[in-house]
Amino acid sequence: MSDNLRLLGKYSQAMQTGDSDAVYEFFSEDFHSHVAERISPQRIGTDVRRDEQQWWKAIRAALPDMTFTVDLLIESGDLVVSNWTVKGTHTGAAFFDVPPSGEPVTINGTAILRLRDGQIVEHWGGPHCQRARGYILEA
Repeated sequence: MSDNLRLLGKYSQAMQTGDSDAVYEFFSEDFHSHVAERISPQRIGTDVRRDEQQWWKAIRAALPDMTFTVDLLIESGDLVVSNWTVKGTHTGAAFFDVPPSGEPVTINGTAILRLRDGQIVEHWGGPHCQRARGYILEA
């Protein structure tokens, strides 16, 4: 297994266990997300590493029983493509301004990541259209 795939395995484990401090450390100081403006326009010009950390904290707060799985990994040079799934029950905080419903939620997404020196430096992708009992979330 390559160093990049090992790193993403550790990143996935941090998300699964809710270790948001570790999640922050996986991103380089010059990390750039090509999708931040689509997901949260106010994120532009801020600490994007902190924003990534807050994104996962918000998901875990909304879905306290959250599970995170990587369904597919493809590597080519310094790029890794990941297809992932988050599942949980919306019993915690509001999620994308939707109050807790008590219903199951599934979020599927695809990420294209560029890695350098053991950190994620660039990201494309994001969650796909989400359908969860009465509401649709568009990225």
